[in-house]
Amino acid sequence: MPIDEKYLADVLSARFRLSLSGCVMQTATGVKHGVRATDIPEPNGFAVFVSTGWKSLEADFFPDTYAGELVRAMGQMVPASSHSFGSLARSFESIGNRINVKVNGSVVSLENGLPPPPWSKFELNVRKLTDAASSDEASLQTEAENIAAACLALTLVLLPLEEDESISQPLFEAGLPEGACSTVTVNRYERNPTNRAACIAAHGSKCKVCGFDFGAVYGPLAHGYIEVHHRVPVSRMSGSYQINPVNDLIPLCANCHAAVHRVDPPIEPEILAAIFSGFTG
Repeated sequence: MPIDEKYLADVLSARFRLSLSGCVMQTATGVKHGVRATDIPEPNGFAVFVSTGWKSLEADFFPDTYAGELVRAMGQMVPASSHSFGSLARSFESIGNRINVKVNGSVVSLENGLPPPPWSKFELNVRKLTDAASSDEASLQTEAENIAAACLALTLVLLPLEEDESISQPLFEAGLPEGACSTVTVNRYERNPTNRAACIAAHGSKCKVCGFDFGAVYGPLAHGYIEVHHRVPVSRMSGSYQINPVNDLIPLCANCHAAVHRVDPPIEPEILAAIFSGFTG
């Protein structure tokens, strides 16, 4: 049962707010379906491919043939990104994924952090045991979205950010640690959406208060969309606050998100869920 790489790209583009395209790769073990970042042109960029195994799904980072400069730049980011990478990896492992990393051919222990530069080779594999590959098409596609999201999020944490003050794009989406505007270029990879994607991968894209599913109501246009709420208000975070996307963030629909913010500080989503159940039960 094949994975729909175009649909995969559409869903992950919405989650990460990135320009992604679907891609296919033929290997000795079969066909792999995945996504690639279109802002970094071939052969200097990368792709994330998903493959199915016996009761498992795997996602791998695949650098292009001439992506050496990209890998070196990822290594240069280690002093700033190693902690975030480790925290995000632990979050994904807490929901059943297994993260395997190699740098320059050597296995990396996530407990010890990422090795310092220079990097000439980077390998990332995310694996999860699941029966989705042998069940229905919808389950397989959903699991493929989540495993690819984990691999892509971990990759994006390591990518350098490029700023251009002449282009301003407001980033007010809940889930951004800064909670402020950020100036970006089209090829800047904002780290914050990795937390959003990790939250959705862990909790799903249905509202945790009322159960609303944008995709079920609006179809493919809104599949996988949901707002993400900070349990700890952004205004109360210090610059050194490290978000755990599984524990600190929760998916809410626009109505429920607005409702929890009717008071300051926001009420807990679980309290709103009890109120909602009282009115609808």
